[in-house]
Amino acid sequence: MKPVIDKICAIFRRCYPQFGMSAETFEKLMIHPDAHIITFPDDRDPAGFAITEGPAVSLICVDPAQRHQGIGTHLLAEAEKTIAGRGFEKAYTGGVSSGFLIGADKDTAVFFEKNGYLAVGGCDEMLLELDKFCFDESMFRGHVYADYGWYDGDAEKIKKAVAEVDESWIQYFDGSSPIYAATVGGEIASFCLVNTDVSNYLTDAFGRVGMPGCVGTVPKFRNRGIALEMVARATQYLKDSGMDISFIFFTGVSDWYKKLGYKIFMTELFMEKQLV
Repeated sequence: MKPVIDKICAIFRRCYPQFGMSAETFEKLMIHPDAHIITFPDDRDPAGFAITEGPAVSLICVDPAQRHQGIGTHLLAEAEKTIAGRGFEKAYTGGVSSGFLIGADKDTAVFFEKNGYLAVGGCDEMLLELDKFCFDESMFRGHVYADYGWYDGDAEKIKKAVAEVDESWIQYFDGSSPIYAATVGGEIASFCLVNTDVSNYLTDAFGRVGMPGCVGTVPKFRNRGIALEMVARATQYLKDSGMDISFIFFTGVSDWYKKLGYKIFMTELFMEKQLV
């Protein structure tokens, strides 16, 4: 399979030059045990490829020099046959397990729409080049109300605060990632996970990647600027730790992060199609 992976990765890099992704990273992120690779016209000299995993069309790429010949449509039809053949009634774009596209990037969404897919949501992924960031407390007001620091208190207490924001996040607060938090009078007001040296699809292009994630504020402490200052302080920590960029994964509040200088790197749409 290795020669095929090298060939499809070369096509991928021509389609997505902005990622600067190596063949090794591409294989690690996209070629899982359950992945199925479809090439056109064949493995020896592919003009394009599709990858499925479970019910997801993880990725479709056609060499830019060979587009507008129906290759993408053919690959998508074959991908859908594979998905239906495995017993799934719906096909989805992306897939969180890929570590790369979790939906259809906005530039390919029109292609999926023409082939019967409907958008059911979306998200932005953002980054901030840390050599351009410097935390200045005077630019924020959260410290008027809150104290900031690493959380090392009772696990159930932090989980209770997380549940007030989003119960589905509790699973991530399992002690595997450091928690940065804001407290008001001893109560947890806001929180986020802070990961350093994350290996993801931006690593090859940008270097060391850090990530604040699962940012939330308990409802009664909202609208005081607490969370914004908390993320700013966490971002400075990532810079001080030698990270090259800070990455925001899967957000629907990009305008909020823009206040700190984060920029949208990719917009994705969650799309689906009924197959049966």
